[in-house]
Amino acid sequence: MQTSYRAHGKVIIIGEHAVVYGYNAIAIPIKALHITTTITPSVAENWLATARYHGPLAQAPSEYNGLKYVITTLLGRVNAPAPIKVTYTGEIPIERGLGSSATVALGTTKALSAYLKLKLTEADTMAITNHAEMINHGKASGLDAATVHANFPVFFNRAAGPVEFKAKLGATLLIIDTGELGNTREAVALVKKQLTTHPQAPEQLARLGHLTDLTKIAWEGHDATKVGHYFNEAQAILATFHLSAPLIDQLQQVATRYQPYGFKLSGGGLGGIVLCLCQNRMQAERIATAVHPLIAHHWIEEI
Repeated sequence: MQTSYRAHGKVIIIGEHAVVYGYNAIAIPIKALHITTTITPSVAENWLATARYHGPLAQAPSEYNGLKYVITTLLGRVNAPAPIKVTYTGEIPIERGLGSSATVALGTTKALSAYLKLKLTEADTMAITNHAEMINHGKASGLDAATVHANFPVFFNRAAGPVEFKAKLGATLLIIDTGELGNTREAVALVKKQLTTHPQAPEQLARLGHLTDLTKIAWEGHDATKVGHYFNEAQAILATFHLSAPLIDQLQQVATRYQPYGFKLSGGGLGGIVLCLCQNRMQAERIATAVHPLIAHHWIEEI
């Protein structure tokens, strides 16, 4: 017996970090980036097969604690479960803000639920996925889990939950992988600390949350110029929280020469990915060529 589930990645458009504190955020699914989880029987013990670790589930490094939680929780819902092997194929660069941990948590939950015939509800699926994200990152808003499960852009509020919207902005998004690992747990802790030690920090965080609301209005009005302006302001705010990095600042300088609508980091920061909102694919390709010597990868999405 074998079951598989393919889950896609995501990028946060705006509202990262603010969303953890109850403000809104917007994220979009990136279906070009995906990971397939496959469940098969194992000979003697539960086994994990990933790009970075092959071995017994019980001995997997701490970075797999979120997956351990998913697997042990679901296996615990059946009587005397037979050993399984969990295999992951495909790749989403890790620690880049592309939703890799949420993708594998959701994929594992879906695939293992089907394998064990648990018939989980969507609410149960998302609760398990979100708890795995809490284990992975220390504090998670639920945005990543919602977006890797979505087919359209997601307007997200922690209290109200995710709402998909289908409006097209009418622009081109250049997604740049800096090649530098971000650290969501460290970034979240950094923001938390500054909120208690810097008097202006709460106001800046509130403004970042408000920029999400303005972005949604401009997006639905197909006003890419305004969205780009909000990108730039959000980047400036995130930089005051020390979430930018020298390479990100250098990429912004290079990209700005080509006059895109806007530029900002995405996700936790401290590395990871950046977004450049462009007028069209030609502009995006020119910027990608210009920054090519500095980066690891890039993707272009019409939004």
